Amino acid sequence: MQTARETIKYDIWVGEWSLATDVCALWLGGFNDNNTPLYYDCQWTECPYSYLPEEFAVDFDRTAAELGPFGSNKRSIIKEGMCPLDSAWFDDDAVNYIGQCAIEAFDDNVAGHFLWTFRNELEPRWSYKLAYDAGWIKHQDSVKFLQN
Repeated sequence: MQTARETIKYDIWVGEWSLATDVCALWLGGFNDNNTPLYYDCQWTECPYSYLPEEFAVDFDRTAAELGPFGSNKRSIIKEGMCPLDSAWFDDDAVNYIGQCAIEAFDDNVAGHFLWTFRNELEPRWSYKLAYDAGWIKHQDSVKFLQN
């Protein structure tokens, strides 16, 4: 018996997926306007500094309580130099499980897929490089993985 996927005559591609488990990531729902309610509390990390040479780098006021401009809400904004990250509700083991399930499903069912971005300065769950380095999207022995 054929699966539904096997009846489609064209290659299937999946794009712009990530391992994010909530919508906490800075500007995920728009510039300073997260358009989706949060399910869990966000983690916070120091916002990155400019990578430009010092003569060109301009930093923002890291002591400001909140930085605008503001959209319809203040769910995803910089506060006192801190930037929001994905929720800590799901730990590394859970993110690894999600990643392995996604990779296995994509490898079995689609011709190609790509993570949202190769490199992200803040959010490892949106970054191919950081997710791969963490082991979340490396191929593992699926039989052993899914039986644990």
